Amino acid sequence: MNQEKAADFIKPIKEAYLKYFSEEYVNNNLVIPEVYFNSIEKLNIGELFSLESSLSNTKWGIDLYGNEFLERANVNKPAKNDKMFIAIGEWGSNHLFLMCCDKSSDDFGKIFDYNDAYPWCENDNAEVEWVKFEAFIKDEYNFDL
Repeated sequence: MNQEKAADFIKPIKEAYLKYFSEEYVNNNLVIPEVYFNSIEKLNIGELFSLESSLSNTKWGIDLYGNEFLERANVNKPAKNDKMFIAIGEWGSNHLFLMCCDKSSDDFGKIFDYNDAYPWCENDNAEVEWVKFEAFIKDEYNFDL
């Protein structure tokens, strides 16, 4: 993917996260793994979002669960999952695949399957996780990147 298209994708995600994190934090830590950018438009997998759908679903999740995050942030009690994620796909009626794009996190680059939840939901955990995008694609769709 060319740099301009990547920048066009990242800019609105940064803007959405600036409601919840400092500008310095977002600029230093929001990183979309290159393997995702280099392969997402080439993959023809119905459960994975296009970049446009990824953006809208990411912003939706941030807005929907942002108040839970802010309640913890305002009392200086962040949870482990109070990090930056992008929505990359869905399956069934309630499952959402999210990728951690916060390089300050030990979970950076991991993919998570949340059922009717989001990482910012304090008491919800992912049902499944993959260590990186390539492992997720191989395990779920039997395709090597």
